[in-house]
Amino acid sequence: MSQTSKRIWISLVIYLIWISVTLLGAQIVTGGEISLSDMVTGGIGWHFAAAIALLVAAILVFKWKDLQFSRPHSVLRVMWFPSLYLLLFVVGAVFLGLPPFHIVVFIALNTLMVGFSEEIMFRGILFRAFEKAMNIWPAILITSVLFGAVHSLNVFITGDLMPALMQSIAATMSGLVFLAILLRTGSIWPAIIYHFFWDCLLFLISHAAQAARPEGADADPAGLALYAPILLNLPNLIFALFMLRNIGKEYGAKSPAKG
Repeated sequence: MSQTSKRIWISLVIYLIWISVTLLGAQIVTGGEISLSDMVTGGIGWHFAAAIALLVAAILVFKWKDLQFSRPHSVLRVMWFPSLYLLLFVVGAVFLGLPPFHIVVFIALNTLMVGFSEEIMFRGILFRAFEKAMNIWPAILITSVLFGAVHSLNVFITGDLMPALMQSIAATMSGLVFLAILLRTGSIWPAIIYHFFWDCLLFLISHAAQAARPEGADADPAGLALYAPILLNLPNLIFALFMLRNIGKEYGAKSPAKG
């Protein structure tokens, strides 16, 4: 077995273990079905910390030094449009009203761990494994689909199938955005930071919206609200595809880095 094939198999095994730690950990921590909003506001997500520990251990054991924990470049050129979303989210969160301080702390801490864990797993370990074995676009698409697929498993946490499927599609779109940030800045750090702020602000807005909902009102999304995650991600996706428009030619002219 070649080194590239071996790395793919190792990365996929880590991916499966990471899923198990995240999902089983959520079941243990929450004790049953729970909304994602309640999960990130109810306390520290120790299963997120366990998933990070797993990834750090894997990186150290297999001595992967190509995950691009490096200084980024071209940050303003790459991040100006995605950052407009964050500004809108900040305005929305302030307008709707911030939750109590301890809730803000739990949301910030948990989404920071989620952002770090998911970026290292997908745009770090998995993407680098695939990128060494195939052309750049198949590596981008496979990694993004795997990222989206894992979000469909949220149904085992929340018990709600359709929102989990919509989140899965939206996450696939976000995966392309995060990869565009990684590839165009040359560093995984901007993707981690952007992922954190994206999730954190969305959960702040979601919490405020829940608090403002009349008592007894149906909390299940329906109609246009069900597709909101996909619609929200669409402009970012278009920008990411624009940023990646020549990536095949650029990587086609290069030799893959040796792992």
